[in-house]
Amino acid sequence: MIFPETCCILRDMMLSLLSLALAFESDPVDVTLQDRAELFTNTEFSTGIIPSGSPVGVQFRIEANGGANITMEGIGNLTWPEALTLAFTGDPGTGVLLLNGSLAAVTEIVIDLSDYGYEGSFEIDRRDIRFDGTKFFDPFVMDGATTDRVEIVDTTDSAQLIYYDWEIITGLSLKFQADMTPTFTVGFEGVSWTNNEGYASHEGQAMDLAPEQVADYDVASTFRGAWDSTFSLVFTPEIQACAVILGCITVAQFDFPLDLAVDTFEQDFPSQLLTFPLPWLNPGLSEGDFGDVEPGSQAVINFAITNEGNLGLYGNAVIIGEGEFSVFPEDFNALAGTTDGLSITFSPTSEGSQSANLVLYSNDPNLPELTIPLYGNGVPDEVDPGGNGDTGKVTAEVTTCGCSSNQSMAWSPLLLLLGGLFLRRRSH
Repeated sequence: MIFPETCCILRDMMLSLLSLALAFESDPVDVTLQDRAELFTNTEFSTGIIPSGSPVGVQFRIEANGGANITMEGIGNLTWPEALTLAFTGDPGTGVLLLNGSLAAVTEIVIDLSDYGYEGSFEIDRRDIRFDGTKFFDPFVMDGATTDRVEIVDTTDSAQLIYYDWEIITGLSLKFQADMTPTFTVGFEGVSWTNNEGYASHEGQAMDLAPEQVADYDVASTFRGAWDSTFSLVFTPEIQACAVILGCITVAQFDFPLDLAVDTFEQDFPSQLLTFPLPWLNPGLSEGDFGDVEPGSQAVINFAITNEGNLGLYGNAVIIGEGEFSVFPEDFNALAGTTDGLSITFSPTSEGSQSANLVLYSNDPNLPELTIPLYGNGVPDEVDPGGNGDTGKVTAEVTTCGCSSNQSMAWSPLLLLLGGLFLRRRSH
């Protein structure tokens, strides 16, 4: 004989094993993230006259416009039963970072030959230079991932920006040339996922959600990224002044590094509305009252378990208590929008009132364990039994476990586990 205390212990142990062995999940939802960061918008810079104080100098003005586009793909997974949780997994190799933009370089000559009666400034060159770059990576580049940062460094070879030979006055000319090496650096990192109630800052971290009795569970999720960018130039100008009699002399020749744009910021991607189908158990029975039944006879209540959700419902049914009740079959399975049936039988062998609980274990995240109280009364042969299988009440208070010596209770989680594995095999 198994004592009530032993039943409770066995039941708790089996439920613990069940929660470890079987994880319920909804259908995965595809996630595509796309965003653009404006990194070099209307960036302007002027070097001033170089060399300072020289009678003949050059001035550079730089105007840059551009940014980066990013795309990442993955899936969202909604799982339970310990808690309703959401986690995101990136599809390897689907991340793409694109750098694009343009640079306008304007060159001006500034002359101060007031002793010779000549001074002024002139724009002698304006040109556009395109920059771009592409980087593929694994989403979502958050802390804890193999790759937690993606970066593009676009450095072109040094190129002659300009060569100019200009006769200022008769017998006096100016020769000017300059090389330029632009470098664009863009970095991106994933910061966090946020949704209805949860927050995740590490790759694959699960976020807890509040269960709801719905056919489809909607989750609004937002991904936040961190951007950093640097736009720099190295000018190597050389200026020579040439006179017919004196020849050419070098006025200036040096490297001139410029950090034109340095920026860091965080930015949210457009929010994602994810819809996950869920099972929704409607037992159609709040309590079972069998009334009066003669010992040796039996009364039966048949009822339907309806799945009002959009994901397959499965589970098992167990009688817990000392009353002489039984249920058949001991498991149930209902596709979305369908029903499955159970029969409860009361077969008293002695006189007196009896009670027990019908417990439904299922993959419904809102009702993983539903208890339905059962009542019946064994009456003498001379009493006309009044049990007719009518449930009577349509509502009843859901009670907690009434552990007893009923041995079928200890196996109920195993039946649920086998049912889950069977359905999982059928779905593949």
